[in-house]
Amino acid sequence: MRLGPSYRAAQEYARLGYAVLPLLPGEKRPHPGLTPHGLKQASVDPATITRWWRACPEAGVGLLPGPEVLVLDFDDPEAWEALRRDFPALEAAPRQRTASGGYHVFLRLPQGVRLSATTRKLPGVDLRGMGRAYVVAAPTRLRGGRGYAWEVPLTPPEALPPVPEGLLLRLLPPPPPPPREVVVGSSPRRLRALLEAYADRVAATPPGQRHNTLIAYARAAGGLLPHGLDPREAEEALVAAAMRAGLPEREARAAVRWGLEVGSAQPLPLEPSASLPPRARWALNRRARMKEVAHE
Repeated sequence: MRLGPSYRAAQEYARLGYAVLPLLPGEKRPHPGLTPHGLKQASVDPATITRWWRACPEAGVGLLPGPEVLVLDFDDPEAWEALRRDFPALEAAPRQRTASGGYHVFLRLPQGVRLSATTRKLPGVDLRGMGRAYVVAAPTRLRGGRGYAWEVPLTPPEALPPVPEGLLLRLLPPPPPPPREVVVGSSPRRLRALLEAYADRVAATPPGQRHNTLIAYARAAGGLLPHGLDPREAEEALVAAAMRAGLPEREARAAVRWGLEVGSAQPLPLEPSASLPPRARWALNRRARMKEVAHE
């Protein structure tokens, strides 16, 4: 049996490093007869892909990018025009026109950085890919003849352009303010107390929020580096806390290093301890001294 362009495209996507899955002809849904578990069965195996398209040559192509690939899904072409005016580098990223007239734009996340697919920070834009959300890919055609087509060809994940830093910062949660129970200021003792408070919060983060929480507190700790916090101390404390929360060390370390680097360019504003009432200053300084003794 001679197989058509959808099959050839699926094999090419797999060769580039993207898992694929067959879609019901004319629809966006995974083919239930071939992939009853949906995107969990997406594959890069040539034999599996051949078996699927021999069973249903008219199947469309679904693409499941890995955790390091962010796909910006623009339903509204005006949203795409507005964002690329703000970030001209997006123009060079792989981009396909969707059946609805929108766009899919493929970008690479920094190592260790993860985003939630439910994030709604950009009007008219959904987040896809990242190993959790598939997209329909060319040359799939939906009912009514509407199809998908590449305007800028897809590349392997490692060759994708990075998400512009300013755009990524829009999508990530902001650094949290200094904890109220920790005295602020920039003495070494106070900086250590802030770092310990950040690490405590990272360690207590439940699954599903760990990456974003770690990055938020790494950025906050990075904002303490210009005040004198030791970057090595910050890295080790946050990585250890992330591992206690259940993240692998390699992922945690990459996320922490990125967060510290970005945060260091935005010093965290710290109020002087003198702004606190005398009794509160005494209590918080006593707690900081007790922690310092425990470290020694």
